[in-house]
Amino acid sequence: MAKRVFTEEERTEYREKMLAAGFDLLKQYGMTHMSVAKITEAAGIGVSTFYNFFPSKEAYVYEVMQYRRKIIPDLMKLALDGKEKAGPAETRTYLKFMIDENYSVFPSLTPEDEKRLLEILPEQASPDLGHETEIAGTFIQWMDDIRPDVNIGLVANLIKIYVLGAEGRDMLHEVAYEETMDRMRDMIIYELFGRTE
Repeated sequence: MAKRVFTEEERTEYREKMLAAGFDLLKQYGMTHMSVAKITEAAGIGVSTFYNFFPSKEAYVYEVMQYRRKIIPDLMKLALDGKEKAGPAETRTYLKFMIDENYSVFPSLTPEDEKRLLEILPEQASPDLGHETEIAGTFIQWMDDIRPDVNIGLVANLIKIYVLGAEGRDMLHEVAYEETMDRMRDMIIYELFGRTE
């Protein structure tokens, strides 16, 4: 059977539907148990249509992660709550959003999922330290009165460890999880502002 040819408008519409459905599917099933059939059912398309857009489920999950990154400015605006720049309190709120399962894919991924993404998609999913430092630099642009000696690489590493903590939550002591994450936020905020307020 010949591969269906989609118009640009159809391609955009189907791709958007699949990527939008991905966040809820990741939350519900995790990467391991999220099947192509579940993805296409949620998007209202046929299974064969999926492969017109993505070569594999892992490629799809990677694209969902990129798709969700587009909401970062919206989350920062939400954390700012009408202010122009973030201080320690607004930064703390934003950091909470980063690992909140209502906003972020990170709590839905496991370290095994990330390892699988790296095995299947080494070019796309490998950590790009330059890009991560750039993201941390962009993050800092939203802030007011940061330390003049802020170490962006250190902040980027602390944020990465913080996110990895959310991803590996099941490996941490549950009774101390919230306090652990709160202390991680304190460290990040201290490195940014020199105080935690």
